[in-house]
Amino acid sequence: MNAVERVAVALKDREPALLEPRGKQASVALMLREREGLEIFVIKRADRVGDLWSGHMALPGGRREPNDEDAYATARRETLEEVGVDLSEGQLLGRLDDMGPRSAGRHFVVSTFVVALDAEPGPLDANEVAEAFWVPVEKLVEEDVEIADFPGSWPAFTYKERYVIWGLTHRILTQLWALIS
Repeated sequence: MNAVERVAVALKDREPALLEPRGKQASVALMLREREGLEIFVIKRADRVGDLWSGHMALPGGRREPNDEDAYATARRETLEEVGVDLSEGQLLGRLDDMGPRSAGRHFVVSTFVVALDAEPGPLDANEVAEAFWVPVEKLVEEDVEIADFPGSWPAFTYKERYVIWGLTHRILTQLWALIS
């Protein structure tokens, strides 16, 4: 059984912990594919004045809009807008527990949808995304890092010594690893 199949089995009958947002709600897509091992799709956010997470590594996604039917519709719309990938071409494996940035508490809740999909990014929304690419999970290095404007040392995954996945995205990936280990 490959890693994507293990994820599918782990998520099949799992009931995720859902949080009722007291403010903003967002959804992200955790896209997986199997090549020479498990790979995840990540983005580097565009540099934007006033954006706390400007330039940080993340999963594609964004805020729920009134026209979004549900949280998964938000993930589908945002992923298509940001990186030109249509999640409906993949297989929805399940949903992880809702969470949010530690600084926001339940005032900003993020829902994560795990999708098996082997697709290359299309046109990127340059206002939102600077880079988008697949990362082999075996190439992620777990270490503590220091982040500018965020005092202290933080657990993170680094890739190619220049990409740092920390904060909420690190916590989302850690949740998935715990389910399949």
